[in-house]
Amino acid sequence: MRNFFVKVGQWLCRRLVRTPERDRIIATWFIIGLFMATTIASIIEALGNPTGVGFVSRYMDIWKAVSINGLYFLLWTVIIGVFLSLIYLPLPRLFLGSISYAIYSSIVMLLNENSGEVFSYIVGVSYSIVSLLVVLILLLICHKRMRKVVILFLLPTVLISTTIYLVFYTIENKNQSVKSQPAFADVTDMILDENPAEKGDYPYTFLTYGNGNDKYRKEFGESVDITTKAVDASSFITKWGEKRQEFWGFDQSELPVNGRVWLPKGDGPFPVILIVHGNHTMEDFSTSGYDYLGELLASRGFLTISVDEDFINYSNTSGSPNRNYELRVWTILEHFIQLQEMNQNTETALFNKIDFERVGLIGHSRGGQAVQMVADYERFFDDNRFVDSMENIQIKGVVSLAPTDKIIKGKRPRLDNISYLLLQGARDGDVNNLRGERQFYRTNFDKESDGFKASLYIEDANHSQFNTNWGRMDNSLPRGLFLNQAQIMEPESQRQIAKVYISAFFERVFHNKTSYEKLFRDYQYGKHWLPDTTLVSKYQNSTYTPIIEHQDDKAVFENGVIATADGFNVWKWITPEDRRGNNRPVDATLLEWEDHATYSISLPDNYLSNLDSENIRYIYIRMANLQTEEDIPDIQVELAADGIFVEHSLDDFIPFPPVILTKYTHFGLMDRYFRDGKYENAWEPIFQTFAIPIEAFEEVNQEFEKEDINNITLHFTSHSGKVLLEVIGVGS
Repeated sequence: MRNFFVKVGQWLCRRLVRTPERDRIIATWFIIGLFMATTIASIIEALGNPTGVGFVSRYMDIWKAVSINGLYFLLWTVIIGVFLSLIYLPLPRLFLGSISYAIYSSIVMLLNENSGEVFSYIVGVSYSIVSLLVVLILLLICHKRMRKVVILFLLPTVLISTTIYLVFYTIENKNQSVKSQPAFADVTDMILDENPAEKGDYPYTFLTYGNGNDKYRKEFGESVDITTKAVDASSFITKWGEKRQEFWGFDQSELPVNGRVWLPKGDGPFPVILIVHGNHTMEDFSTSGYDYLGELLASRGFLTISVDEDFINYSNTSGSPNRNYELRVWTILEHFIQLQEMNQNTETALFNKIDFERVGLIGHSRGGQAVQMVADYERFFDDNRFVDSMENIQIKGVVSLAPTDKIIKGKRPRLDNISYLLLQGARDGDVNNLRGERQFYRTNFDKESDGFKASLYIEDANHSQFNTNWGRMDNSLPRGLFLNQAQIMEPESQRQIAKVYISAFFERVFHNKTSYEKLFRDYQYGKHWLPDTTLVSKYQNSTYTPIIEHQDDKAVFENGVIATADGFNVWKWITPEDRRGNNRPVDATLLEWEDHATYSISLPDNYLSNLDSENIRYIYIRMANLQTEEDIPDIQVELAADGIFVEHSLDDFIPFPPVILTKYTHFGLMDRYFRDGKYENAWEPIFQTFAIPIEAFEEVNQEFEKEDINNITLHFTSHSGKVLLEVIGVGS
């Protein structure tokens, strides 16, 4: 028996020694190349998963990742190599071990980042193969005899590949530019006010409030201007995590109330606007990312505060607190409690500076949903402290930037007599369907209200660039590397749109600059202020009265209204779906034609007169284009009034927008597989509100009287087309 074990031991030693016998010099270089490839991948993953703040922390993250990868690479390669030696496989064993590790580690890294199963396998294998090809090319270039052959082979290959890339890139950008150039109609009635994105006349000061104990940010630590009390959320936040507590130095029972404040100089009180960031890597702070808005709004007389909720955000080491959507709202409500105390405290810089009867909210991503919930807080919280505190606070306007719309406690917020503005990018790789428009439809006004609601869909805007700290990628590394950046506008251009619309919104809501409301009714009024990109907008104010709308899978007509259609291949009521296959909140009529078709609405006598026609200035039509080809529907609008017929092209007022297609991954090649099909659909129906001024028809024929309008006809004159018709109505 002893001899048997001795022989086995000797055999094992021989096989161990002979493990690398078939790994020649080329295989060795391949192993080195694969090690470098996995090292680069580990560095990228470390950069996308920080565990601390600052350069030293990032360096340590990278050092750990490289060290762990090196150890795993060595162990895996040797173990697989030895195993292959034991079974007498006549191949380069260490090389096979190293490439199997490279493939496996790449796939696992992408799977752990929720990149999608098929995508992870394709990219993981491809990355390893490409790494080998790079090493092979370098080896051939270094080989004297092969150098000329390689160069002769590489030059045409590189030239052909570059040409193919440039052709595809040019075609993609050409198609994009055709659709991206905003075809502005002839807008002659220009807004009389100045560009709302320009700084105003108010000087302002910057200050902060907080508990003074922040470990990383001096403005909330030793340099804080106003000290606030910590608040206790432990009654409903039960998951915090030791790593999170270690990082911040507090748990859910001692949450800070921190804010960055831009205070206009003057006696006040000033309207107050709170800005709330969304979910992002906790270690990569978000609160200062809206300084550009704070400075602009303060210069226009709005006391602006960026609310710190970084301690609620996701961390790669500790995840997220439970009920974090509610915690974001709860934190804002706690800010309101302490802001009222500061406003009454003669020793603070905010004494008598805040007008709580004029409150505005801005939120981004999850913060965009949070501010909606704050405006409807009683639906989600029954804490008497909040009820008492919010009694004297009047929220007049809410702005959501690419918001989420998650159901909380089986409910979603509703806004009543509160103006609402939504900004959303078509290139958004995070919130990639138009969720914020659900809130548009959940916003309602009494007739005597002065409010309005509007949305702007921006073709080339993404998710992250609304925040200056979030960079250009909507996914963290490594996933962000696979997102297509070619279609995304420059960060300053995206923020220019945000500045124009947000500033104009609050100028209208708080300073009653009614001329700015034209911008929301028709984006073309901002053509001198906005960058070149396709815009699609919705608008509705409190004066709006529907003639036709859709409810419960059917069209609903006002009393005596009759609709007829002629020449359509398809005319039916449907529930449209968004990009992710979710039902939109409002149904619509699907109209599809291959030749001339008409859709007519007959109104009973004196219809507009009975609606107080003096306050009716526009006919509003809301439609979406479904024709994915470049052809844009050609539609003529005809109004009939007591036998007088006047016709205008719809393009005379607002161009019909194209279907906006987004290729989320490079050239759209992996859209179907990346993140398990999240980006599979390149588009979704986006509705445009067409505000058609009745005055334009009266100018054509002096005998045309709006009180006598008894028929509205849409002539679809393009060769073919496909649209959704959502509503037709009237208003001011």
